[in-house]
This record gives sequence, C-alpha cells and structure tokens, in this order.
Amino acid sequence: MPSSQGEQNKQVVRQVFEFYNQQDIEKVQKLFSPKHIFHFPGAPPMDWNSHKQFILGLSKAFPDLHFKVEDILAEGDKVAYRLTVSGTHKGEFQGIPPTNKKVSFTSTGISNIVDGKVAEDWVDADTMGLMQQIGAIPANAHASTSSTTRS
Repeated sequence: MPSSQGEQNKQVVRQVFEFYNQQDIEKVQKLFSPKHIFHFPGAPPMDWNSHKQFILGLSKAFPDLHFKVEDILAEGDKVAYRLTVSGTHKGEFQGIPPTNKKVSFTSTGISNIVDGKVAEDWVDADTMGLMQQIGAIPANAHASTSSTTRS
C-alpha cells in the first residue's frame, strides 16, 4: 500500500522538473525550502541562489532543456529519481562555444522533502557523456591512453 506522504513527496519532485521544463524558475523556487542545499559533484554545496544560477546557466546553454522523469521512488522523507536530460547546445557551456548538437544524458538524484518542500538535493549526472556529445572530450578518450598502437 503506497504511503500518501511518499506520493505527495514524489509529486513535489515531479513538479520541480515540470517547472524546469516550462523554464518557470519562480514556481520552482516556491517548491524549495528557504535553506535549500544542492549538492553536485565537483562543486561546493549550493544555496538556492547558487543553484538557480546553475540551472539558468544550463538553460542558457541548452534553451530547449528538458527533464524526463524515468523512475521515481519515495521512502520516508527521501525521493530518488532517474532522469533523461536532453537539449540542443545553442549557448556557451563550460567555456565551449555552441555546437548546435542535440544531447541526451542521464542523471540521478535524491531529494529530501521537509514540510512539502525540497530541503536538500544530491544529484549526479553523466557529465562525461554530455561533454563527449558536444565534442569537448573525444568519445574514445579512454582509447587514446591505451598502450597499444595501430599501424
């Protein structure tokens, strides 16, 4: 029997991604607690203002950015999800000029929901796959470090 609290928590996370897809950052902000913390590999923990800049930068680089929730599970106050993130590289991203390439990569995350708001997020994304798709990293980067040579 599904927990109604778990279902409500999953709905909060679904709404976050719906509002991201609509590029409605004000509606997204209403779903986050005032002390929201966002964790992303390679970056220090971000408060809402830093998290917002992170998302706006991604949206500028990929104006058709779309988050598709593939799986979502809730346990207690935590919601885990798996996403497919897609878009077209039409703006500078991490110093890489626009390539007009369509990209699609996976992301997973866990959100902590407190009083119906997202209090904390831990997110991982296939940034290596993204960078390969826009040509910033060769798709066969691991092969170039191999000790075997071809004639």
